Amino acid sequence: MSEVDQDVLETVPPNKVGASWFRAALQINPYSYKGKAQPSRIFASENDYNTALLDRCEAQGISIIAITDHWSVDSALQLVADAESRGIVALPGFEANSSEGIHLLVIFEAGTRPGLINAAIGKCGGVPGQDSATGDSYSRILTEMAAMGALVIPAHANVASSGLLTGRGGLSLVEMVMHSDLHAIGITPSVGEAGQQKAIFRRQPPFDRQYPIAMIYSDDVCHPDTLLKPGGSTWFKMSRRSLAGIKHAVHIPSTRVSVVDPKSSPRAIIREVSWQGGFIDGVTLTLPDDMTNLIGGRGTGKSTIVESLRFVLEIDPLGAAARSDHDGIVKHVLGVGTTVSLVVEAISPTADRYTIQRTVPGPAVVLDSSGTATDLRPEDVVGSVEIYGQHELAELANDNTAVAAMLHRFNPSNGAQTDRKDLVEKLVDNRERFDRAEGDRERLEDELADLDRLQAQADRFKDTDVAKRLEDLRRLQQDDSVFKEVGDRVAEADKAIAEIAAGDLLTTLASSIELIDESPQKVTLQRAAAAGQALGVAIRAAIEALKAAAADAKLELAGAKDEWEAATAGEKAAHDEVLRELRVGGLEPEKYLTVSGQLETLKTKAQRIPASDKLLKDLAKERASLVRQLQVNQTAMAKHLLDTIRDANKATSKAINLRAVQSSDRRELIALVKSNTVGQRSTIMAALEDENFSVAQFVMAARVGAVDLERLYSIKGAQANALINAGEPLFRKLEECCIDQAVDVYLDTSSGAGAATFRRLDQLSKGQRATALLMLLLGFSSSPLVIDQPEDDLDNRFVFREIVKRLRKLKGHRQIIASTHNANIPVLGDAELIVVLAGDGSRAWVAAQGLGSLDEPAILAHAEDLLEGGRDAFNDRKHLYGF
Repeated sequence: MSEVDQDVLETVPPNKVGASWFRAALQINPYSYKGKAQPSRIFASENDYNTALLDRCEAQGISIIAITDHWSVDSALQLVADAESRGIVALPGFEANSSEGIHLLVIFEAGTRPGLINAAIGKCGGVPGQDSATGDSYSRILTEMAAMGALVIPAHANVASSGLLTGRGGLSLVEMVMHSDLHAIGITPSVGEAGQQKAIFRRQPPFDRQYPIAMIYSDDVCHPDTLLKPGGSTWFKMSRRSLAGIKHAVHIPSTRVSVVDPKSSPRAIIREVSWQGGFIDGVTLTLPDDMTNLIGGRGTGKSTIVESLRFVLEIDPLGAAARSDHDGIVKHVLGVGTTVSLVVEAISPTADRYTIQRTVPGPAVVLDSSGTATDLRPEDVVGSVEIYGQHELAELANDNTAVAAMLHRFNPSNGAQTDRKDLVEKLVDNRERFDRAEGDRERLEDELADLDRLQAQADRFKDTDVAKRLEDLRRLQQDDSVFKEVGDRVAEADKAIAEIAAGDLLTTLASSIELIDESPQKVTLQRAAAAGQALGVAIRAAIEALKAAAADAKLELAGAKDEWEAATAGEKAAHDEVLRELRVGGLEPEKYLTVSGQLETLKTKAQRIPASDKLLKDLAKERASLVRQLQVNQTAMAKHLLDTIRDANKATSKAINLRAVQSSDRRELIALVKSNTVGQRSTIMAALEDENFSVAQFVMAARVGAVDLERLYSIKGAQANALINAGEPLFRKLEECCIDQAVDVYLDTSSGAGAATFRRLDQLSKGQRATALLMLLLGFSSSPLVIDQPEDDLDNRFVFREIVKRLRKLKGHRQIIASTHNANIPVLGDAELIVVLAGDGSRAWVAAQGLGSLDEPAILAHAEDLLEGGRDAFNDRKHLYGF
């Protein structure tokens, strides 16, 4: 660090943790500036000018200025003091005029002593206070001032006579542009492009520098109104408002310098995470909009933070091993009673700040900005956050069904997945009702099978005196069977009414709905809620009416039975005498009555057959409709996946190619066939495992019979008979199975040169597989992405070529939180915040001076100590993180 930096570092005011955007005006002229638009011609006093200028800075959000008068620093002292009193960082400096006639801004750190800057003016060949002096050469000024810790910026470079890019060219211009201490050039946007301007910023030959030059806007400001114009200021991303922050920013202009307001796209942001209890007890992290990197040694809580976020957001791991790791961390590292809290800035259902809390082992609770518990779930306010544990990408790379599930997370299928679940549940319910109806029908048919035998026995009595003399008694038995059948029917109805009354429907309809009172549409919402409650009241009344009707039916039935028994009592007594006479005569009246009674009962039950037939027909019709709906749903989901794949392929810039296929997981189908058939099943299994297998077509063929099974699937003989004999119990269960869509991922392995060479994941190395999935994650969603040490499974060649490039493009569009031990991720990915973690095995914490960006010396020192390659790795990238 230079002498100047050491003297003034502690005078630079800190800002919020991590790097964020600050607006700066780097060519402010003081009141005593001499020139065409000198402030003293418009403002009566220096105080008036300074007040108006700083008011305008505050109004425009300009929080850092550089005061650069011609060969003078003393003229800026009052403006520096006034700015600092208002919390605006003021960088002292001067404007130099090189021997080639090029105007250069020479800017020093805030708090640098005026004497040192006057000495710098002398080193540049100028005389303090002599605004018309000509100094040393352009090259010497850049070299000398860089050695003193200053930042030198050619001013208004595209303006005639005094600009770097006007009035010169050829080798002279090339040497100036290629100077190793040139990192930024000031452009005046109100003036057209000059000479080789476009080629210089695009690094086209002969200006093909290893690193880019930052384009900034820093027009002369002699009046507050200049700050209203585009050329008056530039935005820089830095951890603290300081020259050190600006110097770091101009080394990474693509992500840290912007000449327009770098507004972020609307999106959900995880703003803060904190722990009470467990391994990271008492830690609170405030997170930036873009990239946060967690670094630290083993056992310092990096994975615990990642899995804590997954825990509080109630996000299930996609991989089985990832699930085991997650459960282990929650159980043994967080532990029972630990509370994880998130503060999130949401854009849905309304733009607001919510707190999500979850205590092990309970569910998550979402609190609104007032701290009131809501009925919302975490995904309702923060969306589909993507969280992947250590090695989880490598695990998912071996499962193309999991890749499809990942895509569905990116782009939920508008309820189609829920619809599928609902349809399958309805099919299961239909099958169970079908089974009951068929069972009832089978039992009825078993009973009615005795009808012919009983009729034959009854016919034997026709020609005897028994049948004639007991005709009236048989009629009484027939009457009695009517009472029994009606009693059975009333009992079934009473049971059904009781089941409806015992359900949850009435409780659900009667329960209140929260959040209505807070809505500006309160009256309309109350109307909607009242409609549901009114339905509940009506259903309750209807149930009570049904109960009353059933009770009335029982009473009426009992009354009718009593009346019938009273009316037939005398007749029954007379029949008793007839029975005695028939017995004396050696006949069998009881046997006749028994047979005739059973016969009448069965004849009465036979009247149920039409109703049973209608029920079975209705169930079959309902099932056919549900099966068709499920097929439509599968088509819709397949189309949605194809649309998602098209978007993904486009978003990954053709480096990744996704293709939809059917899942190869047929375990459910195989288990069903095995549990419902016996014997050899080799050809059946081959059919089930075919990549183009269709459940609907298979069931249809099995229902048709052996001919179709052989024609379509080569299933014949005993195996075909086994399927056919399994019948509808198997066929209906198979209809409820859905073969999930899967996604094959292909990676372009051509190294970016020549024709694309796509290879499927199973043809790639472990590192290439994980790299392909990470590229997919980075390219296809705006939701926050949390990932644990992704570089563990990555192909290093792709880290440089693709991953870092994509990380930079996501600035302002997606929040990323990643633990890492690879210097490439935070350095080349330009992390806005690095969190340095420490631990002792029993607990973890944020290390001292362990929060910030790489433009802070303490963070840089931590990173050099902890990340792979150490100081040597950082020296290889020295240009990217400062001087």
